[in-house]
Amino acid sequence: MSSQRREEIVDAAVRVVAREGYHGLSFAKVVREAGLSSTRLISYHFGTREELLRQAFARVLARAAEFMGPPIAAQESVRGKIGAYIASNLQFLTEDITYARAAVELAANLPAAGGGGGLALLENGFRAGQQSGELRPFDPHVMAVALRGAIDAAVLDIVANGTDPNQAAAGLTDLFDRATRA
Repeated sequence: MSSQRREEIVDAAVRVVAREGYHGLSFAKVVREAGLSSTRLISYHFGTREELLRQAFARVLARAAEFMGPPIAAQESVRGKIGAYIASNLQFLTEDITYARAAVELAANLPAAGGGGGLALLENGFRAGQQSGELRPFDPHVMAVALRGAIDAAVLDIVANGTDPNQAAAGLTDLFDRATRA
């Protein structure tokens, strides 16, 4: 299978998960979404449903990193990076609702996914800020879980209630700045 066809299948899987949820994904639905004639191509190249879901999650995470990386990297302080993380994450998730829904479904349901990679990055960032003296002492894991949960809840509020993403980002940035700064 060409790499382009493989990419099309992964994109189709992301769309199916976004529309029908983690448990709603089947090879048959991906075949229809991707315009394929058979499930054989998917099962041959991805092996299992779980592998296809892992590849879909990797796609979502890579797309988020491409979007969020530059504004975060542009910040020099850890506190600035936290604010850029919040704002760019909310912007990414609200601008591409398909990826937002897929990200939430996959992170919550994919065995061994659980946002662990993202949490580890946040934890490391918090530790670096503590070591530099920019952030006060606190449990980096607990703060990472709280930040990730607050962003996910804000996205749901934005989608369900039309809350302004910029207002949500400013509020969360202020909240976590107050909670973490030295």
